[in-house]
Amino acid sequence: MSSSPKDPSATAGRPVTPGERTAVSGAVGGHELDIERDSDVPISTQIYWQLAYQIESGRLQPGTRLPPVRELGAALRVNPNTVRAVYRRLADAGYVIGRHGAGTRVVDRPPVRRGSDALAGIVAETLRRAAQLGFTPDEVAQATFTAATERKRPGPLVRVLFAECTTADAHVDAERIVEAFPDRIEAMGVLLEELPERLDRYHYDLVATTTFHADEAQAYVAGRVPVVAMLAGPGYMNLVHEVAGLPPGSKVGLVCGSQRGVENIAEVLQLAGASGVTIIPAVAHTEAELDQVDEEADLVLLSREAMALGLEARFERPERLREWTYEFDPAGFELLRRAIERVDAARVHAPGEHAPA
Repeated sequence: MSSSPKDPSATAGRPVTPGERTAVSGAVGGHELDIERDSDVPISTQIYWQLAYQIESGRLQPGTRLPPVRELGAALRVNPNTVRAVYRRLADAGYVIGRHGAGTRVVDRPPVRRGSDALAGIVAETLRRAAQLGFTPDEVAQATFTAATERKRPGPLVRVLFAECTTADAHVDAERIVEAFPDRIEAMGVLLEELPERLDRYHYDLVATTTFHADEAQAYVAGRVPVVAMLAGPGYMNLVHEVAGLPPGSKVGLVCGSQRGVENIAEVLQLAGASGVTIIPAVAHTEAELDQVDEEADLVLLSREAMALGLEARFERPERLREWTYEFDPAGFELLRRAIERVDAARVHAPGEHAPA
């Protein structure tokens, strides 16, 4: 990597040269973020990887306040929406928590990634061996990224992006549809706001999402591939109706892994007519909020992320707890099946293409 001025204003207003690195000193807890603009790795991913690593490694301590979106965007000379998407992705992954007026801070207990130490050892050994052969870390990173993306080229299976508002839901739902259509599709979970970038960089045949996010997904996709909206099953709607049917003045706790998850559930409840209940939100790792939910809520809704973190054991009176998850209605799978068949049929008639065996 070539060096660049520490002061972003020193390069503002002129084109960025190939291979140039934007280094920000002291922008995040006194640690630099390095951006390579000619890299194959998207800028948002570069920022996310570095911040996640700094949190996992303890360089960014719990409670550390990240720079405001516009401030970091200006320092790195990237669109504020890029930084905003990174912060949201960090929140969905459980690294940070954002509060209006209080900024974005590292959570009290960041997630511990399984095997992160082992992976760090593999990377270190790879870099050591590459250096012995004369390869730079940048060349190793480029080769690794290129090898990984080879899997993303068009192949015999129909490629589907499943878009949701939280990372946990997106990945679980992607696994579900692969199980429903074995040997016919490969699917990847993605956040809704990441759809444009994914479609710009890689080949996908379809985008799937829940009916709750159909309009949002359509807007992000902008007609580039078909969007399949899958209906949630009756069990999920029964839960929504249970909340909507609570007596006026009832208090409902919403416990999620991120602020985005809380906002999403609250919106669904509002659309379902649960206007007479008081919502008590709580994000994982915020003890005061969790205490308030435990003390005051008549009913507690826990997201998939909250359940994965074992937060159900955090509350007294377990009879109040409900898991905010859903199964897909058979009609949703049927819509997806028809969309997959249309892709297969189009491949049969396309030059050089053939349907999967």
